Amino acid sequence: MKRIAIIALVYLFAQLNILAQKMGTDSLQQAVCPVVKIQPEHLPRLNTPRSGHHTLCVNGEITVFGGHTSGFVPTPTAEYYKDGSWHQMDMVYTHDAGSALILKSGKVLLSGGFERGLGIGQSHEVEMYDPKTHTFDGFGCLDTKRASHTQMELDSGRVVITGNWYHEDAIEMYDGNITFTNVKKTSQNRALTNVFRVAPDDVIIFGGQDYKGNDLDTIIVDRLKGEPFTDPLFETWKPLHLHISIHNDDSFIGDETKGIYSYLFPVKNKEGQLAIAKADGTNFSLVSTICPIPTKFQENPIIYYSQILVDRKAQKGYIMGYDSIHQTSSHIYILCIDYSPALKGAPCPVTLYYTDPIPDFVDASPLITPKGNLLLTGGTGKKENPSHNFYPLDNVFLFHFGSDEFVASSLLMPTPWLLGTLLLITAAIICFYFYYRRQSKQKQTDAENEAKSPKASDPKESGNAELMQRIHHLVVEEKQFLNSDLTVSDIAKQLGTHRNNISSCVNLIKGCNFTQLVNGYRIEYAKQLMRQHPDMKLNTVGLESGFANETSFYRTFKMITGKTPSEWKTTID
Repeated sequence: MKRIAIIALVYLFAQLNILAQKMGTDSLQQAVCPVVKIQPEHLPRLNTPRSGHHTLCVNGEITVFGGHTSGFVPTPTAEYYKDGSWHQMDMVYTHDAGSALILKSGKVLLSGGFERGLGIGQSHEVEMYDPKTHTFDGFGCLDTKRASHTQMELDSGRVVITGNWYHEDAIEMYDGNITFTNVKKTSQNRALTNVFRVAPDDVIIFGGQDYKGNDLDTIIVDRLKGEPFTDPLFETWKPLHLHISIHNDDSFIGDETKGIYSYLFPVKNKEGQLAIAKADGTNFSLVSTICPIPTKFQENPIIYYSQILVDRKAQKGYIMGYDSIHQTSSHIYILCIDYSPALKGAPCPVTLYYTDPIPDFVDASPLITPKGNLLLTGGTGKKENPSHNFYPLDNVFLFHFGSDEFVASSLLMPTPWLLGTLLLITAAIICFYFYYRRQSKQKQTDAENEAKSPKASDPKESGNAELMQRIHHLVVEEKQFLNSDLTVSDIAKQLGTHRNNISSCVNLIKGCNFTQLVNGYRIEYAKQLMRQHPDMKLNTVGLESGFANETSFYRTFKMITGKTPSEWKTTID
């Protein structure tokens, strides 16, 4: 039996070697990822061909804003989809490569963009869109003229604005009324910048390209409240070079009611391999996937160009891509990431969807619809002119990921790849069989000996316990939790360790993240203040307890206690 198994193993590995030589290592890795052909539904075309625009779902209506049209001319128009057709509206300004943000009020803040045609200059112009009346109101002026920038609303209703194109960058703040004010300089001049919330009133800012579209060699993370920092992840992996405007709320996978601020974003290494990264507050990590993400299809390089758009209900994320197989057509690629296992620390399945070649397709604007489908609007054409921006498109494609009825072919797993996979599985089973037989008796003996002798404590567990004591000393005994700007990096610096070690230790020992730990101490302190000083105003209690603002205090208090501060105060004897 043993001799037969050895012969079988030699044969199997010989076959694998032949397959690898014939097909190539890169193709063998790609074949591990399921590849599925999908057919989009063609919706009515836009009234105005456009690129550099925004596609949002506002008040239940799919709406596109601004951009430029034929001839690389900015268009001061928007369109909303209703009753099977597109209805065009006049905007106040153009906002080609500007920024659009759905506010908590339900309105849309539109700002900046190229000053004139051909992508030249930047603008200060700001307007507000009311989806209930389908009207636009020009009302303000950016502090810094901008294009290719990003906006993010804080819990207070203020909006952080940063990023620029061929112009010096800075961080500015919209007060939620009419005023735009400079806050501070950025460490790097960036375009198409990621702006992720890390607290109700704080964000981190980073990106992979400078304000001229060049890849950044060093990635520095700016913070609205705090000092810039770097992360080891960015020594190997850089944020993906994006082609279209960003709506970072579309990449959010956390739970702000629990103080969890997590985002997914694509990264790439110098070999060109794509991967998925996760930002948990100020901590960055790589998300493990079951198989490598394909960077080629049928030997054609895939150009991934978008952020990760998340369907939080289905716990799936999507990245858009295309190739350049012909001068006038491209495949559309959609990389689907089932990120639910990542929330539990397990590898994520990924699937690559592709279409038949689509004429004149590049850089369409994507949107996840309320039903979980993927919509693409507009984009730039692939004409003979090397600048595709002169030929924007009016296409609208709908991919039915939100139901089981979308049109897709059977799984593409070519026979040689399937054979190779089966050979590997068979070889592993045979190896495991003999290994198990050889080790079984030894394991039994070891188990008996272990039962007879006392167990030594786990050094890692012991180290975490000691580290937790040191964290407790700083946060609680020295009352650093009363500092509203306290971060995990602050504690890590004082203890001479990496912030990832702090986060892991808190999660392991306390079963929560660092923010939740600190907020727990703040709430207990607030209760103590209300008992000892019943006449103290509640907003003062929140500030004295380490919260940056009243909104953060009220929300966190209710989340932890189930009551508002006022309700809880009535229960005091």
